[in-house]
Amino acid sequence: MIGVEMPAGSWWHAVLLRLYESLTRSDATTPADLIFVMAGRMDRKHYGLELYRAGLAPRLVLSVGRFEVSKMHKVDFERALVEELIALRDKTRPDQRHFFVKLDPSGASIERRSPPTWNTYGEILDLRHFLEAGNVRRVMVVSTDVHLRRVALTCARVFRGTPVEFLYCPVPSRFGSVRKDGWWTRPEDRRFVIKEMIKLAGYRVILSLPASASRSTLFTY
Repeated sequence: MIGVEMPAGSWWHAVLLRLYESLTRSDATTPADLIFVMAGRMDRKHYGLELYRAGLAPRLVLSVGRFEVSKMHKVDFERALVEELIALRDKTRPDQRHFFVKLDPSGASIERRSPPTWNTYGEILDLRHFLEAGNVRRVMVVSTDVHLRRVALTCARVFRGTPVEFLYCPVPSRFGSVRKDGWWTRPEDRRFVIKEMIKLAGYRVILSLPASASRSTLFTY
């Protein structure tokens, strides 16, 4: 049973690992036009920045939710950029506090965004609007491994009919992310995985509906 430590050789161990893997996506970190880091956890920011500095893409966009702004000082940025982000947050209405922190060879900048809803669907829909202004054909998406199956499902729906290709790159466990081995024995990891199972099941049902119905449902999901 979930939450109880079981012998490593038990069949439940194998079942739970396969369950975990069913939530993940993991593509090779090959060069892309843009690295896009999903909001929600700071370890994603650290890994996205590492990939950018390794030269995997000429542009990096960090999606920053309102509750992450106060934690951005932990990311290896110039202090002035973090102070600018905090100042922008403080003069923005709470329900509009979502930002893109953008890095490219010309420097760093911050853009206030207005995703239509506060969930993965809204974030990916906002990404599509953002990319309409540029010539991006390959995007490397960075997130927690068990979040990426749902992200990929959403991208397939939102970007249907477009030439944009996506690579899904999970945050390594060395960044303090969720760990697959024994995930059911750790309360925080267990909660994260179970929530993601429920959300993925919901997205599969909702995104199978006609576009108008799925969109209106996800705006309140």
